[in-house]
Amino acid sequence: MRALVVLVHYFKPEANPRHTSVDESRRDNRTNAIETVIRGYRGLFGSSAKLRFADRSLDITPGSVDLDIRVLTAPGCSLVSQEFRRTHGVWETTAMPNNPRMLGFFAYQIFAKLAGDYDWFIFSEDDLLVRDPLLFDKLAWFNEAFGDSRVLLPNRLEWNPSAKRLKTYVDGDISAGTLANMNRHLPDEDVLKARPLHAEHVFQRARNPHSGFFAITKTQLAHWMAQPHWLDYDVSFVSPLESAATLGLTKTFPVEHLDDRFSKMPWPIHVPAVTASPLE
Repeated sequence: MRALVVLVHYFKPEANPRHTSVDESRRDNRTNAIETVIRGYRGLFGSSAKLRFADRSLDITPGSVDLDIRVLTAPGCSLVSQEFRRTHGVWETTAMPNNPRMLGFFAYQIFAKLAGDYDWFIFSEDDLLVRDPLLFDKLAWFNEAFGDSRVLLPNRLEWNPSAKRLKTYVDGDISAGTLANMNRHLPDEDVLKARPLHAEHVFQRARNPHSGFFAITKTQLAHWMAQPHWLDYDVSFVSPLESAATLGLTKTFPVEHLDDRFSKMPWPIHVPAVTASPLE
């Protein structure tokens, strides 16, 4: 199986910054975030070593996924060094949007160019850390169970000892009016049920479809590309940043989350945010 991950990444200091991506004091934090995200993908899905005590050698096991990673950035606005990219096998692609918050739309151009080369296409903001080695297995199970017409999104969480609770889910429900406007494109069932791992699980149509992350198959990508709204640059959902990550997806597929009543179960996907500002 081949998969492509496009990490949308931007850092350029500004005076009076409102976001971490333009805050010089957060440079080291942001560098650590994207490097940790990249290492996370390589560690989970790349080759691994097992120590052999008998002869003090290592056995090398191939990775579970043939995974390519591309950092999508603007010229001069990347914190990922050439040395780091070379060490971890990462490509860099640059684009020049008039508004940096539009950068995510250029990920779709990459997907379109490489549409026939991969089985899975992943869009992600640069500070979302995947910790689940069964990510692709669970995505494939959901796709097989409910078909190509629906997409499963992760429940993002922050792990913060200083917060009111150690674990906080950050994608709370959006207003009913906004949600209804999003869902009008594709009416669908509100609840799906299935029995992975021999226990009933409930999937709720997302009450906040924004995760800053999605994964689709090449069949789903082809369907999306055939729609009249493909790359329409619609920015009507919150801002260009959120719209690039979410709006086109929800015009094309009903989006599901694991119902929050079952959030303590280990299924399906948990993608923790590396920083305390997951939308920035």
